[in-house]
Order: sequence, then C-alpha cells, then structure tokens
Amino acid sequence: EAADLERLAEAPLNIVCFRYRPPGVDDDEALNDLNGRVGQAVLADGRVYVGTTVYAGKTAFRPAIVNWRTTEADVDLLVEVIRELGGRLAG
Repeated sequence: EAADLERLAEAPLNIVCFRYRPPGVDDDEALNDLNGRVGQAVLADGRVYVGTTVYAGKTAFRPAIVNWRTTEADVDLLVEVIRELGGRLAG
C-alpha cells in the first residue's frame, strides 16, 4: 500500500519480493543502485534484518516471514526502516 514500495512478484505464501521506489526515480539502474545501498544501510542499522536479491534484473528485498512469533508490528517495522533509510539515501 506504500506508494514508494513496488512489489515485484506475487506473494503466495510467506516470501515478499519488493523494492524501494521513490517518486521520480524510474531508471532501473538508479533503482538497483539505490536499493543496494538501502540494503547495506538496513544491515548496518540493525533494527531489522533482511537481505537483498536480484529478481528479473532488479535489486530487491526478499523477506521470508517464517517465525510463528512474527507480528504485524514486526512487518510494519521492516517497512518503516526501509522507507526511512531509503528516504535518507534518495534525498
């Protein structure tokens, strides 16, 4: 539902493939670079843990929600951190 996130594949079960895509950045090369940097920033930040992948030539996040104790708040925090750090790096 976030305008600055783009889902790249269907999510039939527990894995969601998406990338940070701020308004005005439409070039795939620039988006790949930005998402790679956001991925590094997320790991350095330490509030959440998610890696990046390449899907159909696009650098993306691919969290796998498998722990039965994962809450909606945990997923919201993941999205919040990616959007926050992405906003800083895209700014």
